[in-house]
Amino acid sequence: METTWWVANLKALKSKDQRLGALTKMKTAISKAPTLSRETIELLLTCPELYECATLAGEDEQKKLEQPVVDAAIELLGLSLDPLQMDTEDVKLPGLLKRGLTHSNSAVRSIVLNNLLRELRRQTKEGAVRPLPSNELIVYVLNELLQPESDCSSAAISILAIVLTLRLDDAEIQSRLVQLLQQNEIIRCRAYELGVMLAKRNASSLKSVEFILDAALTELDNTDVLLQASVMEILVPLADQNHGLTYMERRRVFDVISSRVQRIEQEPLNMLLIPNIMKFFGKIGAIQPQKIINDYPVMVECLFDQLKHENESILPIAVDTLANLSSTPQGKVLISMNFQPAMLLALKSLGVYVQKLSPKIKVRLLESLNIILGTTVRPNSDITTLLYQWYQSFAGGPQVNYLMDLYNTPFDDLQIAALTLLKTLCTYRWGIEALRGTGGAVEHLLSRQRHLHKDVKYLKWEILGLLAGSSDFTATETVRFTAYVNEGPYYVPTEVNIATESQGNV
Repeated sequence: METTWWVANLKALKSKDQRLGALTKMKTAISKAPTLSRETIELLLTCPELYECATLAGEDEQKKLEQPVVDAAIELLGLSLDPLQMDTEDVKLPGLLKRGLTHSNSAVRSIVLNNLLRELRRQTKEGAVRPLPSNELIVYVLNELLQPESDCSSAAISILAIVLTLRLDDAEIQSRLVQLLQQNEIIRCRAYELGVMLAKRNASSLKSVEFILDAALTELDNTDVLLQASVMEILVPLADQNHGLTYMERRRVFDVISSRVQRIEQEPLNMLLIPNIMKFFGKIGAIQPQKIINDYPVMVECLFDQLKHENESILPIAVDTLANLSSTPQGKVLISMNFQPAMLLALKSLGVYVQKLSPKIKVRLLESLNIILGTTVRPNSDITTLLYQWYQSFAGGPQVNYLMDLYNTPFDDLQIAALTLLKTLCTYRWGIEALRGTGGAVEHLLSRQRHLHKDVKYLKWEILGLLAGSSDFTATETVRFTAYVNEGPYYVPTEVNIATESQGNV
């Protein structure tokens, strides 16, 4: 289309009666055109009337009437942005994106932010993030974090975590970040999340945003329990890197949070923090198990105390935390050295819970048990023996009755969780022996049931592949396992119908 055609249709947007028709024509033209010229893209992205069309009306009835125009305008903006070669070094880019980034409709801002984020992630993947020519674009994105209600803050934070790396010591940027910390708790938490993402990059970045992290730590003394919980969750990724962990130790973060547990009896409101405290220490325990198990035994004791109860609101988080602490060989050994009696009692309780609690909770427990009893590296004999002890405490002996009972329920997700754990057990010789010693278990796995979920069929096939490679079965049994494996997970046996003639009187 000629430039004059686009100018005429954009001019038509000034008339409310012509808007929907003009927007539809332009959308159709773009969808049929092989390419869109840079001149046309700039015409579209700088047209004030197009953005006016995307503005939401105030009254509900009026909003309903104008929604088709709003939707069409947003779609057209998206079609205009998609082919834009977004050169972040281009001095004209902030001007092209300004109307979209400052628009009152969050759906418009979302389109622009996500397109910008896509380009920056492409540059990051290629290892060549281009510097921005000025702070203008950064300021527009930072202002998104000031929006009272924003669906786009996550994209904005991800953008800023990339582009601010080279500008953290800029006075204007520092001033804007300080401004975020002076807002309400929602906006402050966005600033904390951004601060943590930047701090993770390296020790130098952490030093530049230390004032944000320090502000986050002051929230741990806030009387708002939900705010404390949110800040704990935001801080967890800091422990991914040694420099982040060092900062947390220097600021005594672990001591402050663990002290909350010790004050629970005096301050019952702190009970609301227990799930988040467990999650905090559990996530860090997955990275640094020795830090939590050796230095903060009160936290592990609190965890085992929570596992004694059938509280379905806390139990999933508690067992997930236990799984995090014991996910590595080091974590398993440390738990056994320091808390073996409590661990055996907890596993015994889990054996009771998987028989009586709701299917949803049973699935969570089985998934966590799969981590607790599994290994990502080949275990030595000591860990293998330890895991056998743990499993017997859970199962009440060397058998898989609990898992086979769960497999025989009508719930696909429960069947999948049970067989996933059974597959993990069969990577150990004691697991195969437990399966073999459970009456009817092997025959049940060998049966070809048509109605099973495809993932259940595949898991059965994987387990029988492990059995086929075991030396614990007879030659006849091994032949049956091998035949099943060779037939594939989704093989359907042919049904043979034998017809018999009715015999009449001769």
